[in-house]
Amino acid sequence: RPLSLYVHVPFCTSPCFYCACNRIITRDRSRAAAYLAPLYREIDLAAGLFGRGREVVQLHFGGGTPNFMTPPQLREVVDTLRRQFHFVDPHDLDCSIELDPRALSAADIGELAAIGFNRASLGVQDFDPVVQGAVNRIQSVSETASIVEACRHHGFDSVNIDLIYGLPHQTAERFARTLDIVLEMRPDRLAVYGYAHLPKLVKAQSRIDATTLPTRDV
Repeated sequence: RPLSLYVHVPFCTSPCFYCACNRIITRDRSRAAAYLAPLYREIDLAAGLFGRGREVVQLHFGGGTPNFMTPPQLREVVDTLRRQFHFVDPHDLDCSIELDPRALSAADIGELAAIGFNRASLGVQDFDPVVQGAVNRIQSVSETASIVEACRHHGFDSVNIDLIYGLPHQTAERFARTLDIVLEMRPDRLAVYGYAHLPKLVKAQSRIDATTLPTRDV
């Protein structure tokens, strides 16, 4: 059967208080370079478990923030995977990456396309400034829209936008405004998640005031 590969890049430059993902908060970009050696060792070990006849049809980079790595570092990881695994023709490969629009430019998208990425997932969650402040993720509409347009310009097959409902200070009206803004960007796909407030399990969520979370009536 064909294979799907996933690469986890755990680094983020700042914490989003709602996030329960496996991540390391740091602004030290050299940590990405230090991460590559053990990553390549793991790729080598994993590749040995599969016959070369198993074609890779999907490759996904998640996180954390995959674009914490530079485009040359991401290219090096993809090239390493290509040496170890048998990939289908690039035109038949789903090659996706999760992107933080706050940490890359439209020019970076061209470099990602040249590496082979053809699907992108952009974290947004909510565009309301009060909600953004409460979850420590300040992100403008313009910087997000510019990345969506850059993905289209460089031929990405699909652009997904992530949203979360149930965040602090959210109301139906505020979330509706976010949806209107997002729909104007015409993403190919939306991933909409419900927030689960579990501060005893997720330390960062203790920074969220539980009294500001929407009730079922809201």
